[in-house]
Amino acid sequence: MSPAPLYPAYLPTRPDGYAPTLDVPYFEAEEPGSRADPLKPVLRKAGAQLKDITPRVGTEIHNVQISQLSPAGLDEVALLAAERGVLVFRDQDFADIGFDRQRDIVNYYGPLHKHPTMGYPAGTGPEFHVVYADETAGNLRTLLGPHTSYDLWHVDQTFTPNVPSTTFFWVLESPASGGGDTAFTSLTAAYAALSPGFRRTLAGLRLEHTSASVGEVARVGAERARREAVRTTHPLVIRQPVTGRPALFVNPTMARRVDGFLPEESDALLAFLHRHVASLDFSCRVRWEKGSVVVWDQRSVAHSAVPDFPDGERRHMVRMIPYGVRPEPAFPEAHRIDA
Repeated sequence: MSPAPLYPAYLPTRPDGYAPTLDVPYFEAEEPGSRADPLKPVLRKAGAQLKDITPRVGTEIHNVQISQLSPAGLDEVALLAAERGVLVFRDQDFADIGFDRQRDIVNYYGPLHKHPTMGYPAGTGPEFHVVYADETAGNLRTLLGPHTSYDLWHVDQTFTPNVPSTTFFWVLESPASGGGDTAFTSLTAAYAALSPGFRRTLAGLRLEHTSASVGEVARVGAERARREAVRTTHPLVIRQPVTGRPALFVNPTMARRVDGFLPEESDALLAFLHRHVASLDFSCRVRWEKGSVVVWDQRSVAHSAVPDFPDGERRHMVRMIPYGVRPEPAFPEAHRIDA
């Protein structure tokens, strides 16, 4: 029997049961990172200490409290997340500032995704996504069933016209014996590594994204997940809306069909791309510590949990996902020619 949770108010509940996935219609959105001063004067004035995790992706940040940033400072966070993919803020008070303040800060970046099946803290709502594992709840290995190894590379909730942007994930409790990291991989670096000829092949392609993801099929069953599925198509190569850099917008759990391809053709291309984006060449691994908050741009990176901690140990996290703009093709001319 494990000790009592450190944050019992954040235990996952779902009093009304699983809900159908919301088909959020397209809406005009702003990108706070586009408003930011490229010199990031607010973060500089706050005395931010930055250290890149790898040259290509990820930056650790010390000496800045997210909860104390002005709107201009929050804009700079969005810009830096777009540039570096993932930011790891250490020694934060974010877990202790309360539901309302947490919601207000993340909602600054856009309307919040309401998850149809994940649990949320009592008295809140499905915009809080509690990621929880213990001796009764299980973890990613429980969700996916028997495998020789476990990863689940993905971008969150990409099946609507507007897609997730500057996402927040914070730790409440980590496994006692360590582990439970989150891995991130740069979709912009993955695109840059491709040959010019292969990039031309991808330029005009689109992917169908569906809410009937690997996780949702495991939670509610294949029949219901597919019956209630929300679908849309996005360019396979998008323009990152803040930096303008091209990115491979592939999502192994939700985008599994290249529009206009035969199944064998689609499967072959996506199998290569899924292996490619998961390369250690473009990735970093984030170790969770007390007070850590991770902010990442879902148009710049994909991520995967690392469920390497012993069965029965508690891992307690909370995620909130704001919507940003609709992904636009990095090379509009290619899409017009194909049309």
